[in-house]
Amino acid sequence: MYFGESQTVLDDKGRITIPRRLRETMNVMGHIQWFMTRGFDQSIFLFPRDEWDKIRSQAGKHSSMNAQAIDFRRMFFGSVAEAQPDRQGRMPVPTHLREHASLDKEVVLIGVDDHLELWSRDVWRAYQAEKQTEFKEMASLLFAGGENEDAHEGQVAAGR
Repeated sequence: MYFGESQTVLDDKGRITIPRRLRETMNVMGHIQWFMTRGFDQSIFLFPRDEWDKIRSQAGKHSSMNAQAIDFRRMFFGSVAEAQPDRQGRMPVPTHLREHASLDKEVVLIGVDDHLELWSRDVWRAYQAEKQTEFKEMASLLFAGGENEDAHEGQVAAGR
């Protein structure tokens, strides 16, 4: 599981240094190979191989003749790059993804449970500020929904 926020920098060769704590988690989880792609809200998604395989499988369930599915595949899979940290924990970020995420020198790597996200520090801070007012509502929808589902399932099982 990946969590937390880590400040890092993009070096002159377009690489980030993965913080030690995250590298240790990667090693424990056996996550050596990573797949980077265009993320939402001007971020870059980084998926370890096992999560990447799940996403590919899910996306493959939709017909190549479905216009919305093919548009998503173009945007998502068309920007994929494989990477793995070197011995010093550095990972290259391709130019097209750096441009997508408006990455400059200061970047933030955040853990989002099953994957990582790479953000420009300024874009990440603006995103947090924008979503702060919705944060409590997001929690209510995520967690209250589970209670309602459990209650509904209990009623169905009881024949109500």
